[in-house]
Amino acid sequence: MIVLSMMFTASILSRAGAFAAVRLQPWHATASFALSRKYLSGRNRMFATPGSEPNQPDLEPMSNLYQAWTIEQDRLLYENRREPIPRLAALLGRGLRGVEARLDKITDINSAAYARLFVEEDDTKSINGSTPQGGKLTPAKEVLRRIRWDGTLDQDAFAILHYDRVDEKIVETPFTASNDSIQGNEDLFVFALPEHRITGVKFKDRVVWDKAKRIDCVFGSMNGNGETIDQVAISYDEWKNKKDEEEELNRRRQSEVSDQIKFVLGDERFAVLKSLSSALLSRVPMDDELDNYLKSAQGVFRLAREETTHIPRDEIESLDLISELVALLPDDDLRQRILCKIEIKTARLEGRPQKGGSNSAQELPDLKESDIEEQFIRGSGAGGQKINKTSNRVILVHTPTQVRVECQETRSLSQNRKIARKRLRLKVDEFLNGDNSRVKMKAAKAVSKKARAKAKNKARRKKKAAAKES
Repeated sequence: MIVLSMMFTASILSRAGAFAAVRLQPWHATASFALSRKYLSGRNRMFATPGSEPNQPDLEPMSNLYQAWTIEQDRLLYENRREPIPRLAALLGRGLRGVEARLDKITDINSAAYARLFVEEDDTKSINGSTPQGGKLTPAKEVLRRIRWDGTLDQDAFAILHYDRVDEKIVETPFTASNDSIQGNEDLFVFALPEHRITGVKFKDRVVWDKAKRIDCVFGSMNGNGETIDQVAISYDEWKNKKDEEEELNRRRQSEVSDQIKFVLGDERFAVLKSLSSALLSRVPMDDELDNYLKSAQGVFRLAREETTHIPRDEIESLDLISELVALLPDDDLRQRILCKIEIKTARLEGRPQKGGSNSAQELPDLKESDIEEQFIRGSGAGGQKINKTSNRVILVHTPTQVRVECQETRSLSQNRKIARKRLRLKVDEFLNGDNSRVKMKAAKAVSKKARAKAKNKARRKKKAAAKES
């Protein structure tokens, strides 16, 4: 049991002035909501929970959702700090405000969170003697061959993650599964499968090779940090115990958030909100359906505020509480999409620029000429005299970021210089803003459009098939 040395209370006044208190008991990680049994105004709705203690000081209504950050969560947040806030919230299963506040702390060199993160990380590296390995990620086929021919490894303990073109999702298949669906002479499915469709390799429950995250704990390359499959097998039980503790902590957090929302809304309204969320999980929703979901969820909180309590006090707090709930949805893509929309709505209500959840790209950065190194050299390749005998190829390097671009598109040196500077601004924008850069936003929009078209076509095909069967 995880012991939290923290105690806090929050009070809620009903329209008739009834008193209620929420308290997190210090001896248990799960929130125990103590509420004095008072009738509220409107429908005389009564909220009651065990352990009533009426004489508690007032605190901010949302303070009881705080939960301590682990060193692993801090490390994950720092490694992905350039990602948009909604994506980070979806990754960590936390609300938007909490993620934003924590990100400010771990990037502040004077904060205790920053010191804890980097002091402990340095100590761990010095103890283990491991350093990140450079070079390229070991190809999937090499990893599979190692598993197949290494006599010390149990093939039955491995599985692969790969893209299924029929279901259009990532699926898991045992390493020893026979090949019954792909033409060829390979007996095992994993070797008959095209390499580009393999996204990961698992040892029992642990992912030991991940193409997207550049993790290789089989040979120890890239972000595997030198850890090999032999070390993974030896330390697996310790890793599994740690993983189980994290899952238990997540379950407790889900219980805390659910209890808090139920406390704010009441049983009936909480059931309405739960049914709205369940309806989204039953299919792939379109953007307008997500907008309708948020409108309905805000409407539920608005009714609770008007008829029963003063918590949450405004639309921003309502959205923050909704984001806490949405961040715990099981569908990664769905929760990120909803969190993006919540971030947009929150930013609009607060009258501030949107961070990470915006549908508009950031402004291109202005570059100082003093920060740019420029070279003119002779071009290379086909093209005759203008390529081989004139120095009209432009190379620019942005010294603060070391971003480098080249241009030899035209015969004119002045035109090439202009084009190169445009490219450099885009590249620096991509380096600084990541997924919020102009190039990435344009690509993401194209991918989203393609995904929506795919979903519509798939729904249309299913409808036709159902009509034929009937």
